[in-house]
Amino acid sequence: MNTNQCLCKSGQTYQQCCQPFHQLQQKPDTCEQLMRSRFSAFCLQLGEYLFSTYHPNFRDNLTIEQLSEKSLDWKNLEIVHSNDGLDKGTVEFKAWYLFEDQLHCHHELSNFVKEHDQWLYCDGTFYPGQKSGKIQRNDTCPCGSGKKYKKCCA
Repeated sequence: MNTNQCLCKSGQTYQQCCQPFHQLQQKPDTCEQLMRSRFSAFCLQLGEYLFSTYHPNFRDNLTIEQLSEKSLDWKNLEIVHSNDGLDKGTVEFKAWYLFEDQLHCHHELSNFVKEHDQWLYCDGTFYPGQKSGKIQRNDTCPCGSGKKYKKCCA
């Protein structure tokens, strides 16, 4: 994966982007970087990383094993907006995935806090009305391929 575009769609290679975070060589400087690295970690089933970047007060009964399971086929990440404060931030994003041969969108406004010089995911507000069905056949496919939807994931 060292020469491929990072799964988070930042435009950088995985080595330049999310790999240093996943290998604990660096910490994300912004909540958007953390969001992107968590998306890539979901794609790669890096449950330990996801667990360690999840704020302990919001984990409930979540386990590393659950976070390591491949439940969805993630295709693309679109950052709608991000806002970093000194110790709190938000990222609104759309994450596209295939489920039962249909493309769907997970649209969320995520909340983050920075503790001990590390950004952590807390929770989010979901927009279920924008899950799927909004993509027109001639629209560019949201999976990131650059093809029309009807020639790609439709």
